[in-house]
This record gives sequence, structure tokens and C-alpha cells, in this order.
Amino acid sequence: KLVKSYNHSRHGSIGMILVDVNKSNENIVWQTLYGKESKKSIQFKFNIGDQVRISKAKRTFKKGYLPNWTEEVYTVTKRVPRRPPVYKIADYDGEELEGTFYEQELQKVNKSDSDYYRVEKVITSRMRNKRKEYYVKYLGYPDKFNPWVPAESVKDLK
Repeated sequence: KLVKSYNHSRHGSIGMILVDVNKSNENIVWQTLYGKESKKSIQFKFNIGDQVRISKAKRTFKKGYLPNWTEEVYTVTKRVPRRPPVYKIADYDGEELEGTFYEQELQKVNKSDSDYYRVEKVITSRMRNKRKEYYVKYLGYPDKFNPWVPAESVKDLK
């Protein structure tokens, strides 16, 4: 009796009685419930080739003065047209990171090869062609990006 009463009463979400729903009007009911697909084109914030940093998740008691973004800079390689839009990114070597990233997880940066990179530590040094070189670890970058750089290009900013 309860089920019969439920099925014979008007439902606000579909605007009709449940027993009146059948194969011939199921599309109308679906459109009423879920609406038409939006015809608006998806607006992307980043373009392919843009350089971005990734947001660092902060825990409750993490220090507020620590940066909220990675030091390492990535490149947008693909824009995925979803709602909300997401992006695929790759590191400096072109190695694509696993997963996708939302717009709010990325921050656009304008970094060129002539910009300075912060050195975490000088690992070792050598003489090459009468010039001193340092093998350095860049702050926030994995070890695979450790390069030999001319000593004169390393600046002490302290």
C-alpha cells in the first residue's frame, strides 16, 4: 500500500507521477532531471607550453612562511576539456607527470633560461679548460637536474 501510494503521487523532481513514466517519455524525464548539456565552450586558464608551478598541500600546523608552490617549474602539455578543465604537465626534460591538475593547483610563471635558479648546495667542483665549475643541486628540483655550471654564474645572494 505504501509503495502504491508513493508511485501514484506527483514527484517534484520530474514533475509527474512515477507510474506515468515509460519508454516513450523517458527522454523527457531525463531532460527534466539532468537538463540539456551546456553549449558554452570550456574556458581554459592556461595554454599548452605555459610554464607553471604546482600547489603544495599544507597541513594544519605547517609553518605559514614556507612557500605554497613548488620551486620546480613544469610545462603544460595537454588541456583536457572537462568541467572543470584539467591539465597534463611535464618536467623540464619533457617527462609527463602522472595524473591531471586543476587550474587552482597550478600557478603560471614567467621563467626563462636566463633567470636565476636557487642553489640548494654545491656538491663538488672541478677545473675544466682552466675554468672552475660547480656541480650544484637546485632547490626544489630532483637530482636528475643537477648540472655542472661555471663558477662565475653562481651568485651568493646572502
